[in-house]
Amino acid sequence: MSFIRFDILGPLQVRCDDTLIQLTGHKYRTVVSYLALQPEYSVAMEDLIRAAWAEKRPSSARHQVRKMISALRLSLDQGWDLVATSQDGYMLKLPPKQSDVSEFCRLYDQAMSSSLTSDEDLSAAYSALALWRGRPCEGSEPRGQERRISELVEQHGVLLNKTVQGFGDRGRSDELASILHVASKIHGQPVPARTVPVPVALDLTDLAISAPAAPGTAVRRAGDAHAGEGSGLAAPPARAVSRIGPRCLPRDLRDFGGRVQVIDELQKRLTEEGASGPQSVATIHGMGGVGKTAVAVRLAHRLAPHYPDGQLFVSLDGFSSASTASVSNALGVLLRQKGIPDEVISSSEEGRLAQWRTITAGQKLLIVFDDVRTIEQVEPLIPSSHESACIITSRIILNGIDGAHHISLEVPDEDECLEMLGRMVGRRFEDEEVEDVRALIHQCANLPLALRLAAARISTRDFLDLRELIDRLSSSASIFSELEVPGRSLVGRLMTSFTCLEAFDHDRYLRLSLLPCPDIDETSVAAALGVSTDWARRACRRFADRALLQRTRCGTYRMHPLLLHAAQLEVQKTIPFSEQRRVVRAALHHYKASNGLVGARRFSPSPSPDGHVVLRTLVQSASLAARLDLQQDFVDLCGAWEELVTLLLDTPQQKVVWQLLRAASQQQTADQEEHQRQERDLLPEALA
Repeated sequence: MSFIRFDILGPLQVRCDDTLIQLTGHKYRTVVSYLALQPEYSVAMEDLIRAAWAEKRPSSARHQVRKMISALRLSLDQGWDLVATSQDGYMLKLPPKQSDVSEFCRLYDQAMSSSLTSDEDLSAAYSALALWRGRPCEGSEPRGQERRISELVEQHGVLLNKTVQGFGDRGRSDELASILHVASKIHGQPVPARTVPVPVALDLTDLAISAPAAPGTAVRRAGDAHAGEGSGLAAPPARAVSRIGPRCLPRDLRDFGGRVQVIDELQKRLTEEGASGPQSVATIHGMGGVGKTAVAVRLAHRLAPHYPDGQLFVSLDGFSSASTASVSNALGVLLRQKGIPDEVISSSEEGRLAQWRTITAGQKLLIVFDDVRTIEQVEPLIPSSHESACIITSRIILNGIDGAHHISLEVPDEDECLEMLGRMVGRRFEDEEVEDVRALIHQCANLPLALRLAAARISTRDFLDLRELIDRLSSSASIFSELEVPGRSLVGRLMTSFTCLEAFDHDRYLRLSLLPCPDIDETSVAAALGVSTDWARRACRRFADRALLQRTRCGTYRMHPLLLHAAQLEVQKTIPFSEQRRVVRAALHHYKASNGLVGARRFSPSPSPDGHVVLRTLVQSASLAARLDLQQDFVDLCGAWEELVTLLLDTPQQKVVWQLLRAASQQQTADQEEHQRQERDLLPEALA
């Protein structure tokens, strides 16, 4: 595997092994510079566009940035591993040794935490300064990163002052000639040895951290902390203060309802002693809006008395914002919650990890990591102490975290939703209201977030009663427009689940929302998308792992109704009409071939559909056929499914199907007559 290196402490350089990669074009170099300035940080697409175009941006700006990222990936041997797609942009995933700015930050921390009296310390300071070849991103300074560049230049100046003093005290000033030559270019003026005033450096070993000592253990000093090994950071010592640790949990909702079984199970796993003690990590995964955070916070408040050294909470913004929190950012939040001053917190990820591991060793902490997107984002943050516990929420299955207890949070059943909604509106429903409440729950597809937004509309008296809200939801073209409240968007929350997918998976997932049958089996996916069954199987599993599909049985999945609706709205914006038509037509042909005769050999692995599935498929097929001009394909499907309709549907349902068939046939006839009329009108012009 090739060794990739990004250098931006001077003109931008990207190397693959010993070969310098050509980065042609100012905008291309600017985009790469922006990413390389903040490795391990997610950069929004909008920021990259703003960096590349000063004023008037072209309509194709997004497309051009994507092409630049593709070109960068192609030029790197490990492109997809190093240039990751984030929720609304991209991120360079570079270990410190592959980025001169990361390496400088690590060496800077090491040099600034020492007195530069030993050869080893002097070497670290010299190595940090030797990484610089000029001003950061010289020749391609990206707009929007001026503050970051200024911070780096300021750190360079501070370290230079201290290094000049250290080398001068040892009589080795002549060794800094090349360093001072580059420094004069960086700071715009000559920098002679021992003429720059030396600032007073922070002596981290004299600072104490307000971290309580673990019960029954001696307080550790930085020099004894194993966590500092390999990072070059002398972690600050801890001193014992109050035994009451920080309390940083969000408020527990007083109107929280339901989820009793899930919370009891998780509490049992995290507190009861087993053969090897209680489990220290629990993950809660499920679709957006299902209530993962509310469950985690309720559980954390219940467990709080078991963890006297503190209860911490950090959102990793995996899906809820444009920028995903990096490990370094999350460590900064956690260290501040533990009471460490900003000026003591290391600027490098390695240094922060060393501090975090030092102060959490032997402590009894409870930490909630909310909205996690990847295992790599959260795993380094889990304390090594077996006496600490972590609750992790995510929309993906994090079963790669060894030793954790994993639980899938599904949408609650109707009775549990009834309890939830009653608590949210703050009263018990009268017997005569229960039927309307159940109708509202059905319209919200049992999703807790939708129920909470509906409760907000009821509680603020936007509607006179339940019936008025139900009627409005029934008559509205989209439930999302009726359940919007300031600061909370149901459709926005759901869309982030699939807009953060890689472009390839994103487009395929949207196409799945066009399939008329509510049961999505792998063979129908393969037929509709024009891919192999093996590819369809792997894609469906990826979507299920991200709570975008719900597995109902072997090889068969369903899409939550509100998630389906959100995807269909996105389809109208992003998928061309011709492609929508192709996908639906392929699906109708597949249904016709595989489900035509009961008892005949079928190509689908799922069992013959029940009456509800048959009716739902035909109703949705009729709607799509009318919109996409596929009436003949719908008529053919009804003919192939005639025996299924007769056997599985009751008389009223059969009547619905035949009415749909009649309407499609009439529309087809009308379209044919209109087409013939247009041809007749055009004929005289053609002859003339």
